[in-house]
Amino acid sequence: MKSRRNYLRYRKNQFKWKQIGWHSDSICPVCGQKGIYQIYKYDAWCCASCNEWLDDVCGDPDCPFCSRRPETPYEVYVMTNVEVGSAGERKFWRRKNYQHKMHGRVREEKRREVREYFQI
Repeated sequence: MKSRRNYLRYRKNQFKWKQIGWHSDSICPVCGQKGIYQIYKYDAWCCASCNEWLDDVCGDPDCPFCSRRPETPYEVYVMTNVEVGSAGERKFWRRKNYQHKMHGRVREEKRREVREYFQI
């Protein structure tokens, strides 16, 4: 079960990075890992492994990309609020309302007893 949890955490991490930018199979010149992303919002390349920007800031204070760019790519990752959309909401609903499993069935029966008692 632990490996499944780690796998899902890894997939969520990869999903978020792919929503932020485009992944390249290139090797980072700094650390040698394959974690290079083109961040759409800032139009810059970064390495997720060594947490460094590979492009320099242009120096123009009116530049819409460079003037708002954070110090590290990980700050972009943390600040980005990527929702899974309706699929995530459906998964959350199924997790809270699962009557097909034993614990969910027991919990639903207790809820029904309370509703019948209070006539809700």
